[in-house]
Amino acid sequence: MASIFEQYGINEVADVYFYKIGASGEPTVPELYSETLKVSTIEQTAESTEARGGKGNPVLRIWDFNKEVNLTLEDALFTPKSLAVMFGDGKISKDVSTIKQTVPFSGTTAPTTFNGPQGKVYDIPSSAVIYDELGQVVESEALKAGTKYFYDFELPAKDVGQIVISANTFPGVYYITGNTYVRDDNGEDKFFQFVIPKGKIVSENTITLEAGGDPSTFSINVRVLRPENGEMMKLIQYDLDEAAQG
Repeated sequence: MASIFEQYGINEVADVYFYKIGASGEPTVPELYSETLKVSTIEQTAESTEARGGKGNPVLRIWDFNKEVNLTLEDALFTPKSLAVMFGDGKISKDVSTIKQTVPFSGTTAPTTFNGPQGKVYDIPSSAVIYDELGQVVESEALKAGTKYFYDFELPAKDVGQIVISANTFPGVYYITGNTYVRDDNGEDKFFQFVIPKGKIVSENTITLEAGGDPSTFSINVRVLRPENGEMMKLIQYDLDEAAQG
C-alpha cells in the first residue's frame, strides 16, 4: 500500500472504456472505447446546510447532501459508434440505399458532374430535376444566363452507416473505466484507474462544423448514478508484475 507521505502528479489524459452492464451490475461487452481524448475531467459537487448559533453566530454543524459526480470527455476524433452512443441508443444501421444530393449552378448549361472530397468527381444522373430559385421545375432548354438553379437528384450509396436520432431514443447507462498514469517522487509512472459502475450519458450534445480554426472536438458528458451498494466511483492506484522477457 502506498505511503500517505508519497506525492504524485498527473499529466496524462485517460483512455476510457464503456461496457454494457450485466444483470448483477458487472461490466460485460465493451461498447465503446476512446484512446484519442484531449481532456478527461471528473467533477464532484454537493450541497450543504449548516447550523449557526451562539455569540457571533458561527457555524456549529454542517450537513452535506445531493452529491453528484460528473465525467466530461473531450475527444479529438469520433467513430460512428461514439456518435451513436452520444446521440441515441448506440445502434448503427446500414439500411440506406440512396442519398439525396443538391448541386447549385448558374447559366445556360447544366453540369454533368459534381465534386466530392479529395477532388473526386461524381456523375449527375440524367433523371436529375432542375429547380429555379422559386422552387419551380425548369427544363434544361429554358435555362437563362445569370440565373441561379439547383440540380436535385438521388444516387446509390455504399458503405453506409446510419445513426437514427428519434424522439424516443436516448443515450444509455454504462459501466465505465478510465486508465492513465500518475508519477511518483522518483519520476516513475504508476498505473491509475477510475471506475464508474453506473454512468448515464447526458442527452445534450453538440457537433460544431466550421470552415476555419481548430478541428472540431466531440464531447461525451456522463452523470454518475448511485448503484445498489452506493459506491458511485472508485479511484485505484496499482502496479502489475512485468511480463517475462524472453
